[in-house]
Amino acid sequence: MHPATLLQTLLACGLVLACALYWAGRLFPALAQKGWRQAATVLRQVHAPTALIRYATRHATPRTGRGCGGCSGCSGDRNTPDKPFR
Repeated sequence: MHPATLLQTLLACGLVLACALYWAGRLFPALAQKGWRQAATVLRQVHAPTALIRYATRHATPRTGRGCGGCSGCSGDRNTPDKPFR
């Protein structure tokens, strides 16, 4: 196999894997938190940099309910039945 073809194949597989992990985390948040918790444990055991451990630990903690995603579409009195969203 030509080295360029091998590199392109590895790059494409890595991109597909990254997308699959992203969407698995979005669709199954409990599973993603468990994965981040295990990643943080492994990072601690291999003495990884503190920033990486903190990043994994932060993603392992459950989020509090913050509404639908942070847009300003339903904030305040702008989105009431007598005042439709503009």
